[in-house]
Amino acid sequence: MLVIEYDDFVRQTDQYKGQSAQNRHAIALYGIAGEIGSLLAAIKKKLLAEDGKQGWNKANEEIILELGDVIWYTFSMAQIINKSAYADILSSNIAALKIEIGSDTDKAKKIRRALAALDTSKNDRFLTEAKRFPKSQRLKFDDYQKLAFTTARTSGRVLLDVCLAVLWQLGAELLRMQLPSVELGINKSIASRDVNEVLGEIMWHVSAISRIYKLSLDEVVAKNVEKVNFRSDRSHKTPLHDRNAHLAERFPRKFEVCFVSVGPNQTRMYMNSRQLGDPLTDNSYEDDGYRFHDVMHLSNIAHLSWSPVMRKLMNIKRKRSAGKLEEVEDGARALLVEEVVVKAIHSDGKRLAQETASAKPGEPERQFPTRSAIPFRLLKSLQEHVSGLEVKKNQFWEWEDAIFDGARVFHALRMEKQGTVTVNMQERSLTFSPDVFLRLKGIAIGIGTGSVPHDPKGQSRTSAAKLAILAALGISTPTARLLSQLNLKFLDKKTVAVKAIGEVQKTMWQLRAIDFQLAFLELPEVLCCTAIAIGDVKT
Repeated sequence: MLVIEYDDFVRQTDQYKGQSAQNRHAIALYGIAGEIGSLLAAIKKKLLAEDGKQGWNKANEEIILELGDVIWYTFSMAQIINKSAYADILSSNIAALKIEIGSDTDKAKKIRRALAALDTSKNDRFLTEAKRFPKSQRLKFDDYQKLAFTTARTSGRVLLDVCLAVLWQLGAELLRMQLPSVELGINKSIASRDVNEVLGEIMWHVSAISRIYKLSLDEVVAKNVEKVNFRSDRSHKTPLHDRNAHLAERFPRKFEVCFVSVGPNQTRMYMNSRQLGDPLTDNSYEDDGYRFHDVMHLSNIAHLSWSPVMRKLMNIKRKRSAGKLEEVEDGARALLVEEVVVKAIHSDGKRLAQETASAKPGEPERQFPTRSAIPFRLLKSLQEHVSGLEVKKNQFWEWEDAIFDGARVFHALRMEKQGTVTVNMQERSLTFSPDVFLRLKGIAIGIGTGSVPHDPKGQSRTSAAKLAILAALGISTPTARLLSQLNLKFLDKKTVAVKAIGEVQKTMWQLRAIDFQLAFLELPEVLCCTAIAIGDVKT
């Protein structure tokens, strides 16, 4: 890929181009510094794994991807600093090196002596080639890498250590731009230079590290393009995995699942007015909301058309399919894999959310608030977990959507403690409503009535229903405080969504009341309501 083509690619794949210049500048700045840190971590792991001996200079995929991420943010920063105009930071870096090496300063003389110690022809070769660099506008990254590396003053592990140390310093030099004027005057240990010059030096050291690992810089950039496209190219959706299954063994293309709190930190799911699975708790010493984790399985259906766990609960395993499809795709091993996938997503989201500490006091943390907050390493890890299964065909952006939407609705459930989740496989969407209309076919566990005068403002129905519901729960003295602990929303004259808090909620849990059926009778001056508290037949 030509350098100018990659520059345009970065511009086209910039997810933050709609934000303010100040925000974009900060994102690119922290992106460079963060990716430099990630690159150092990846190289450290490689060196420790190899004990610093044989194989230390063979790059793994993590190192290649981290090198590419540094390059992407470096080009993004160049575009922001230069107000989207193309800034050839590679050619500018060669020009700066030519001046630095060819001048008559003491520093230049030291550099020339160091270069000559490695190769007596290095100085002349670089200066000769630099005069006509770039040879054309069709500059490739390898053209830059080949010439830039002739100015390396050390080699091997020593050069690697030099590059890592200088990259860290260059990241700090960029971060210096965030300091207020008073701190700039006090903290002078880090230089303050033209940003384009710093970006050029970052590219030199990334290029040198690539060379140490016997990587073509064009190869590193190509891997970066592939990675970014995996997350941004949404032109082709993966076909639904059960499209050829018997109709009765396909996921419904649109369906709703209701989440209902049935006790302290205990939740139950309902579908088509019937219980779906067993009651769930957090299975943890802390309230981390894991009792709502099944919403991640629903998100997998919406965006990946995959969930062996929900297939089992919904009793739609593909038993009529030929071969080993049911055994492999819907069997116990696949169920275990999906549970591991969901737990990995939850654990990573929880860790990252706690690191950012963005939650308001008393509220649960929001996992993966943006798609960009989902680490690419997590997407790669999940793809490895599902190796050999049909979901391996899904693209990274589909996984990204599944994680992002699942986390969004998971947070809503934690906030509301209940809700209705709608899966639409055709639209590849997952939506949430805090209202739960169950229409439960269960057993009557209480009955009560309430009457109120007709209200010109139209609040009679709600008031009468609240009195009737409290009576059905055995609450004979409906105080204003108890009435305020009930929130009702009507779907029709008989169907109501009930959300309770405080003492009323505890009473519902004790009686195991899940739903209510209502009937109204309008008299000339009053409105009467009869409420039947319904318990699950499995309760």
